[in-house]
Parts: sequence; C-alpha cells; structure tokens
Amino acid sequence: MTELAAPFPYFGGKRRAAHIVWSVLGDPSGYVEPFAGSAAVLLARPPFQGRRVETLNDADGWLVNVWRSIQLSPEDVASHAWGPVTEIDYHARLAWLQERRGADLVSWLEGDPEAHDAKAAGWWLTVAAAGIGDPWGPGPWRVVDGRLRDVRKLPHLGDAGQGVNRELPFLGNAGRGALVAYMTALADRLARVRITCGDWRRVLTPSASRAGAGGDGSRAVLLDPPYSTSGHLYAGTSDETVAVAVQQWCRESVTDQRVVLCGYDDEHAALEARGWRVTEGKSGGGAGYSTRRDNGRRERLWMSPACLHQGQEMFSFDAEEVS
Repeated sequence: MTELAAPFPYFGGKRRAAHIVWSVLGDPSGYVEPFAGSAAVLLARPPFQGRRVETLNDADGWLVNVWRSIQLSPEDVASHAWGPVTEIDYHARLAWLQERRGADLVSWLEGDPEAHDAKAAGWWLTVAAAGIGDPWGPGPWRVVDGRLRDVRKLPHLGDAGQGVNRELPFLGNAGRGALVAYMTALADRLARVRITCGDWRRVLTPSASRAGAGGDGSRAVLLDPPYSTSGHLYAGTSDETVAVAVQQWCRESVTDQRVVLCGYDDEHAALEARGWRVTEGKSGGGAGYSTRRDNGRRERLWMSPACLHQGQEMFSFDAEEVS
C-alpha cells in the first residue's frame, strides 16, 4: 500500500480495506471508481510500471473540483488551504461554497476537462478539515446582503486546531513546504487519471469502463455507494435508491469484470446466489453520521465471480477515517 491519502477527512473511507480490494482485483488494465469520495482505494493501489487507465467520478461538483485542482494546480491549492483555523474564515468559506453549489457547477466542470478553481479547492479542504461532524449538511447559515445570517456551527477547536496540515498523514507539523510537496505528490499520482463529475452510471458504460492499457488485461470496478442507512449523502437523490440501483447493475451488467461492491450485511446478499463472494468486516472507529451504532461491525465487501480468489481475511473499516 502506498502512503498517499486524501488531504481531508471523509465519511466511510475504505483505506483500511484497500489491501483486500487490491488482492482480489489484481493489476487491472482499466479501473473505475464511480463513487470516488476520498479516492482512498485508488491512492492505495500497489505501485505499477507503465500505463493503466484509471477513472474517478463523483456527483459532488466541489469534491471533483478538489481532485481536479490538485491534479492540475497543486501549489495553488496548497497556498489557499494553508493557514490557521479561524471561525470567521470557516463560516465565510463554507457559506461561499454552499451558495455556489448547484447545477451550474457540475455543467462548468463537464464543459471543460481542465476547468477548476484552485482557490475553491483550498477553501473546501479547510472547511472539511475544520468542521465538526458533517460540514456539508443543510444548516441555517446563509449569506444575506453580504452578511452571514442565523445560527452558526463552531469549527473544531481541539488542542491545536484541525487545519489541513494537521489532517495530512505522515506530515505532522512539517509546515507549508511539506503541504506543497504533498499536494505535488498527489498531482503526480493523478497525472494520468481521468476525473469526471456526474451520475455513477456514466463511467460504467462499455466505452468508459472497458478502456485499458498494460496490467493483466482485466477490467475492474470499485462500487462504494452511500449505504441505505447512512442518510442522504449522495447529491440530489435517496441513498437507498442508489444502493438498490447499484445492486441491480451488478446483477444485470457484470460478466467478466472484477467488481467489488461495498455495503452493509443485509444489503446485497442476493448477489451471493449469483456466485459473488463476501468478506466480513469490523469497524475501526465510530458510527460516523449513521443512525445505527453497530454499523461498523456490519461492513461487507462483495466480490464478483471474476475476482481473484484471495482476500478472505477479516478487514477493518473506520467509519470516519481520514481517507
């Protein structure tokens, strides 16, 4: 596993399960993450030589902007993410981002493959690192006539703040130069990754998911949709609907692809009758934003029949880990 990880905390990150995923996916020529989130599994991919086709997608425009900005302008992102945690900046940046989250954001990203806003990406990182709980949930803060109005949430005010540099793994308090170096390392890893923004189905069409180069000739997909009991974490629709639709795609469309599907123990058992294998897991942390305290012990990975026959050992999730 590589030491690269997302420079922000993300609910439901799969970094602790990445070694299981790659043990059953092997070295695919083409790899797709339709629900990229923190891209924890892609970043933990074992090193390879030569060319591979890798695709990240997410429906959240600002999240995709973060990855694209790190890919194209890592130093600018670092410069806007660096700084102390202040309540005023936290609320102002959160409100600024939320006011601009809409259909135009996604269409802007879709309209130009190089479109990105490094300042917004840096601000997004500071909000994600400084917030308590889910900083992107609907709240009472609004900008009215250039002023922030109504009840506000406090940023995380722990022992020394929760700035972006504090959240980065392996950096500690190494300073701004280390933050720039880390963003640059992420940019190097993402240099040839295709990053899209939109519905998950778009990157699972044959033309998108069958592309490949090098590797062992296989095609692989990691499906990590919002779990049916996790709340409304997927933009614009019901999480339960998304999870059901993903399972239906697995039943109807998966043939020779190596596919790993994440979910809770009672969500995708129907796939086992079709030859899918399942691993059990336990949480390494709390229940995050979930409504059930035992959800950490209910984590599962379902593996399509084409997956390699490895990875049956127990894995550990952290429901609210850094990546």
